Amino acid sequence: MGENMEISGKTAFITGGARGIGFAVAKKFLEAGAKVTIFSKTTSNLEGELDKDKTLIIEGDVTNRESVREAIAETVQKFGSLDILVNNAGVAKREWFMETDEKDWDFVIDVNLKGAFIVAQEAIKIMREEKGEKLVLNIASGAGIRGVDEIAVYSATKAGMIVWAQALGDELKDTNIKFITVAPGATDTKMFRDLFPGEKPYNTSEEVAGVVLGAATGEIKPDERLVVDVFRHFQNR
Repeated sequence: MGENMEISGKTAFITGGARGIGFAVAKKFLEAGAKVTIFSKTTSNLEGELDKDKTLIIEGDVTNRESVREAIAETVQKFGSLDILVNNAGVAKREWFMETDEKDWDFVIDVNLKGAFIVAQEAIKIMREEKGEKLVLNIASGAGIRGVDEIAVYSATKAGMIVWAQALGDELKDTNIKFITVAPGATDTKMFRDLFPGEKPYNTSEEVAGVVLGAATGEIKPDERLVVDVFRHFQNR
């Protein structure tokens, strides 16, 4: 596969794309000439926000395989291909590990890992049958590189996203699909503000989205772990 990808004209499927990092990524990709599907549990805030000709907005749940399959089929029907998957949908709860019950564990694991697993499987089924370079891009977290206290379950899911992307990179190395994980640090999103009120984020969603776009095009290279560490990127600029 080539080192760089031309984004213009490509189709991106972005989970959790209705706000925060996902929405910022959608806007960056659209500005770069891509066509974008935003697949999110709630999309009512997007009315009139985006170019209707280049954007498909679908409400759905990443943990529901039929919902995901239908959304991907609708994407291919509208835009003609599926070139980039951005696995961005995620949830978190802040609590002491010893006070975490199985319901909380299942909720975070289901959305962050099972959801990414389902969407990736359904996307890869399409991607490997199409011509041209394809990309699966996971949005993990710095907490997946170094676990953070009081969000242990979230940290575990983000570490999981990193290592299964590595595993798939090896498993599917002879296909047209490339795998990268972007790991943002503390980002100014509703999730961060809810989890850590009063704490200062490192980056805006727009800054993170710029790194995601750079990783997708190949302008920003991942390390040997197939990870782009957003904090290190900004720290070393």
